Amino acid sequence: MTNTELNMQLLCDALAVLGSRHGIMFDPIGRDCRMVRFDTFEEAPRFALRAGLRLEGRERVFPLTREGTGFDLIDQRTTPCTIRWIGLDADTALKVTLTAIIPFRPRDLSFSSIPVVQLQLTVAKLAGQFRWTKVQPRPETVELFIEIGDGDLQPMPGTAPDELDVEFASWLRPDNDPQFPRRPEDRRIQRDTLVAPGAARLPRGFSRIVRLDSPLTLDVFWCAWPGSALRLDGVESPFWHARQFPGKTAVIDWARHHGAELLRNATRVDAMVQAHNLGPAVDHLYAYTLHSWLINTWLVADGDTPWLSIWEGSCYFHSTIDVEFTQAPFYLALWPELLGMQLRQWAAKSCASDPGMGSAMAGTRFMPHDLGRYAEVGAAVYPHPMEVEETANFLILMFAHSRRSGDRSLIESHRTLLVQLAGFLRAADTDGSGVPALGVANTVDDGSPAIQYGRRQIYLAMKTQAALRAAAEMLRPWEPAAMLAEWQSTAARILATIEEKGWQGDHYAVLLEASGRLKNPWTGEWSDHAEICGWDAPHIYTANVVPLLDMVGFDAGLNGERLRLDLVNATASCLREYGCIHTDYTAVPSAESGMGGLVGASSEPGWISMNMLRDLAALRRGVDLLGLADRYWEWQVLTNQQGPHLFFESFGGNRLCFYPRGVAVWGLFEAVSGVVIDRLAGRHEAHSSWPKLQVPLLWDAVWETDAVPPDQRGA
Repeated sequence: MTNTELNMQLLCDALAVLGSRHGIMFDPIGRDCRMVRFDTFEEAPRFALRAGLRLEGRERVFPLTREGTGFDLIDQRTTPCTIRWIGLDADTALKVTLTAIIPFRPRDLSFSSIPVVQLQLTVAKLAGQFRWTKVQPRPETVELFIEIGDGDLQPMPGTAPDELDVEFASWLRPDNDPQFPRRPEDRRIQRDTLVAPGAARLPRGFSRIVRLDSPLTLDVFWCAWPGSALRLDGVESPFWHARQFPGKTAVIDWARHHGAELLRNATRVDAMVQAHNLGPAVDHLYAYTLHSWLINTWLVADGDTPWLSIWEGSCYFHSTIDVEFTQAPFYLALWPELLGMQLRQWAAKSCASDPGMGSAMAGTRFMPHDLGRYAEVGAAVYPHPMEVEETANFLILMFAHSRRSGDRSLIESHRTLLVQLAGFLRAADTDGSGVPALGVANTVDDGSPAIQYGRRQIYLAMKTQAALRAAAEMLRPWEPAAMLAEWQSTAARILATIEEKGWQGDHYAVLLEASGRLKNPWTGEWSDHAEICGWDAPHIYTANVVPLLDMVGFDAGLNGERLRLDLVNATASCLREYGCIHTDYTAVPSAESGMGGLVGASSEPGWISMNMLRDLAALRRGVDLLGLADRYWEWQVLTNQQGPHLFFESFGGNRLCFYPRGVAVWGLFEAVSGVVIDRLAGRHEAHSSWPKLQVPLLWDAVWETDAVPPDQRGA
């Protein structure tokens, strides 16, 4: 154990290789495991992992199998690159450690996508006895073993004496979605190879006899080469790792000769990320959200170009723009190139405006919600579009990416599209205020009608004005000054309207008008309301756009003191046990009857990652919300002690689990240290409101060699 590890309760967790569809979900609660491959997480192939020690005719195993006798005490630990279980055998006072390790190294796509997961077993003596158990004489040697137990995986001898093959079926589609019915060709037989240098092969695994005074370990490298699966517009594309590994034999060779680098890299990366004093809940959230993000990643080759797509957790949509917007603090702080890949991909899927929305929309375009579902990338498949939200998200992401990466090439190659998107946002206004009234359905699909699809939302007003100002900044070198000035003028009118009509004395309202017509995006029907329920309630979405702009030093535009008050007061009003609900308005199903969506599923729904974005904005403004991390982590513990769900985004009714969006928390270090990095402007600054807190500045990390230099940490 190292001083960077923190113990936690037994709960479900997972490790997966970036984009390569190779990983394992570990369920010590249900005492089994699942493969991360092509299947939905609920239908993933199951198996038992029997790992532990044998001595003097008895056996001890970790709680990843229903077979065998467990240890007297189990301690589970997690870091960004590892999951570790420590088992204690009381009679001999021996400590056995099982560690799972992945090759995650920021900004190194080749290393991070190597399809190998390492399982390492070690044994050591306790310094004393376990509680009051009298220690029996220890044997000089013990047998460590790792075996594949009962389940969907079929073990068989491999080519070499230290290799074991496992075969299983993986499905590209679920068995219960009428929109994507299963076909025979969607069943893919997988044959992975486990290699254990220096170990003895057993019928279902490996073992090694080790002396207690020896540093020998049992190392098993689980090697995969899944072949093609993801269809890009109907064409199956090879995984990106196939460029450096033409077949599984090459992966096995890498594991034999370079496998030790997995643990060396994990030790470096974990130490860098954990060099802070923000407390154990933050450590757990950083690691757990990364694990949940990785199991959703797909990385294939589109010709010579990498195509990165992120599943939307239990929804299985590809690269949902609003989800990736929430994840953007992770990309901007750690690896902006990953965001750049998706921006290019989204741009190719923009949509022509609906002529039925009015003549002002002519010639404009908007962005889709997603890029397909399951193993299909193509047109969006969500039931309805979110034109204003996703269009504004795209423009802001393009702007933030260029400022953080210093790369204008995406802007220059998509100038025409950016003009068309900005034109759509301006055309969505119908009263001259600039605030959108058309295409305003958003992705808060379990909220009340006011927060989900009310006209003239402050949430979308803030995003729209920021997107127009960002677009004007991006296109300044190329487009006419008069047009850019009109965009700036529209943004200024939106901000003035928010301040005039949205400010309620101590918070910003949900909507800028109490009455109005609402279009139900689920049914297409319009309805008139003298007063829209909850229109003026406190909510956590005013500052949703702010964290990304803060990271590159771009002013969100609102009155600074009012924004700070809104962060304080709306948080207090909306706070519940595990975080803040969307808005401090309790939905009443009878009052909202016929409004569609998920209204009535819960009266007080909330999403953890939206809380996290709000926290990032608050911390930069001296509002201390760090303590809420404990609540977010307790929700993950609660849900994952009762079954495998990984990052559970929603509480209070909705079921957004296995979700990638929790990586928004990776913006926390920069928010605490007040870091601003704009490579186009040559800015690299820190303005911390929390001088006693120490955090690493991951942007400056040299991941291959050393930790973050102390003089480059946030104040």
